[in-house]
Amino acid sequence: MKKYIIYFFAICMMFTLASCEKDEPALPNQPEIEAPEDGDDENPDNPGKPSEGHKTLIAYYSYTNNVERIVTELHTQIEVDVLEIEPAQKGLDYAANNYALGTQLLNAIKANPDDESSYPAIDNVEVDMAKYDMVIIAVPLWWSQMAAPFQTFLFHYGSQMEGKDIGVIVSSASSGISGVVADAKRLIPKGNFIEPNLWIRSSQTSNAASLISDWLKDIHYNSLVSVSSER
Repeated sequence: MKKYIIYFFAICMMFTLASCEKDEPALPNQPEIEAPEDGDDENPDNPGKPSEGHKTLIAYYSYTNNVERIVTELHTQIEVDVLEIEPAQKGLDYAANNYALGTQLLNAIKANPDDESSYPAIDNVEVDMAKYDMVIIAVPLWWSQMAAPFQTFLFHYGSQMEGKDIGVIVSSASSGISGVVADAKRLIPKGNFIEPNLWIRSSQTSNAASLISDWLKDIHYNSLVSVSSER
């Protein structure tokens, strides 16, 4: 009889322990980690650096390679996409006979600036301007005006730069760049032009690195990037 009583108490103890395990309080709930929502602009890896949402495009045309050297240097200092504009007709000497051909092209544009046929043909380019918050244009000066092939590019794409920050870089031998800036503002009528413009004379091309660095500080490029990424 004692043996059965012992078995009975043993079974009761087992059920009691099992009941205690089920009723043990759960651990406190762990706080949930919220995934960043679309549109968050802070870079979690480096809070001081803007998010990858900001994009800058450099579009340029270079006849004597001075502008190309400037753009190459600029590309080493900031993260950008680069687009080169090239005339459709190759091998033309725009500078021959005191820029006779270049002047002819510029005069045609000046006579009918709203007519597509006034602009020289360029190689086809496809660019999604919606990707970019800022466009930096880099061009040579021809007779105090913007080089004709680049005017063609802006004639087609300038309206798509509405509301974007626009930086202007001009290469020339000695002439001032106000005419080039005026052409840019005519062809990008609703762009947000950033001052100052960068003028690099042909004789200064070898010093482009420091001139570009100073210019990026003058236009507060890092701040522009931060503001654009918050839009």
